[in-house]
Amino acid sequence: MTLRLLVPNVLTAANISLGFLALVAAAHDRGELAVWLVVAAIVLDMLDGRVARWLGATSAFGQQLDSFSDAVSSGVAPAFLVHRFILSELGAPGVALSLVYLLAGVARLTRFNLTADVHTKAQTTLGVPIPVAAGYMLALVVMREHLAPWVAGVVVLSLAILMVSRLRLPELRGNDVVGVLMIIGIGTYFALLLWPSWGTVALWNGWNVVILATAALSNRRCRHAASSSARA
Repeated sequence: MTLRLLVPNVLTAANISLGFLALVAAAHDRGELAVWLVVAAIVLDMLDGRVARWLGATSAFGQQLDSFSDAVSSGVAPAFLVHRFILSELGAPGVALSLVYLLAGVARLTRFNLTADVHTKAQTTLGVPIPVAAGYMLALVVMREHLAPWVAGVVVLSLAILMVSRLRLPELRGNDVVGVLMIIGIGTYFALLLWPSWGTVALWNGWNVVILATAALSNRRCRHAASSSARA
């Protein structure tokens, strides 16, 4: 493996490692540390694909490794954290809900691998991506003092359904106005993690709606421009 191919795969390996360390932290009742370790893993997940495309180092190997890392850091780790700190109060149903989330996430990753092109980014994505679902799982953990366990269970089940659904969402591209909105959106998410409250939850989710609407409009304009150019 050349250095060019090694760099993005090292980032992906670090993603897996952080997911495992989050499990260790949660097992020792270090909930906040576990949350931030998963956040760091998700950040690496956002970077490795971009670095691979920038270096011209995309590969089928890297795509498979990325999915395995997501299964750990955005699947196993969030499922365990939510069960450990919230759903354990529900007994067996809490275990079942965490398992359903994990299985749905792995199914979503498998479907993505079978349909995605490793060299390009599609304009839409089918179902909610597992890192996005993981972000919501972490939000449940930091908001655990404000939520009844059964409410968290409903959210977990909803996330599982959305991941395996055929809902078409606009792919978020890191350029132009959408990129700026995403940076602000990351700031609102960090605000929620640092100061968990219903106010920061509303701010984060409201901004997510703005990002999705702007991305959908941007993608529609790109398709219209491409169609006009083809006709010309």
